[in-house]
Amino acid sequence: MFKTKTTLLCFLLVAVIFMDPSSSTATDNYIYAICSPAKFSPASSYETNLNSLLSSFVSSTVLRRYENFTVPNGSGMKQERGVTVYGLFQCRGDLDPTSCSTCVSSAVAQVRTLCSYSYSGYLQMDSCIVRYDNVSFFGVEDKTLNLKKCGQVIGFDDQYALTRVNDVISSLGSGGGAYRTGGNGDIQGVAQCTEDLSSSQCQDCLSDAIERLRSDCGMAQGGYVYLSKCYARFSFGGSHAQGKKDNKDDKSVQKTLAIIIGIVTLIILLVVFLAFIGKQCRKLQDDKCCK
Repeated sequence: MFKTKTTLLCFLLVAVIFMDPSSSTATDNYIYAICSPAKFSPASSYETNLNSLLSSFVSSTVLRRYENFTVPNGSGMKQERGVTVYGLFQCRGDLDPTSCSTCVSSAVAQVRTLCSYSYSGYLQMDSCIVRYDNVSFFGVEDKTLNLKKCGQVIGFDDQYALTRVNDVISSLGSGGGAYRTGGNGDIQGVAQCTEDLSSSQCQDCLSDAIERLRSDCGMAQGGYVYLSKCYARFSFGGSHAQGKKDNKDDKSVQKTLAIIIGIVTLIILLVVFLAFIGKQCRKLQDDKCCK
């Protein structure tokens, strides 16, 4: 009986784990990663410096949403090519320290895995980025297109939705600063550049990203454009890139999985219950026969 109870407990634990849809928060959502094909040797000085850099990312999120580092960093020290690591992290402009730390910690863990032994790595999460390289990229404007995606197309007959999308994208373009937001009803937009850029560089990068977003995704139910040093995106009801369909599909899969596991669990409980009743009935019959 102990074995049966243990097996049943294991099934119930699995059901609880699979039915929990909150294992990854919105700030933890992975977008993309870029890793250099060039690799450094394990246990090298570069690896030591990289580990120090990534640890600094996580510890610094308590105080700020952005910071850049050079490791090793010493006053008047000549940076040794192939050993020095340059890196930065940045969180979305509205994140609190706890959410920022959660996002950066997740990004650091993933970039370690995805870009293992790569001299450079760039990982974009929904709400933060981490980046490192063996060549300094601080203050260098780079409008290379890293990723673009548009959601489902809005029909020409839905002029109300098209007008609101245009209003949101326009508000991002007319805003100021490194972090910008805009909204109209359930349509929300956000744009941001990395803070190593000057004001003019940031404006130039964001203008390019926003214009690409308008021209390529202006008739879609959400979309994003990620350049190397900035991004612009908008969403219907919080689903930036995939539009409504993918978000609903994800929820549908989760619900279906929860229902299946629930049914399986009920069947197991029923089998165990019937086995127990059968055992008790046989015991009563045996007792009567003995009398």
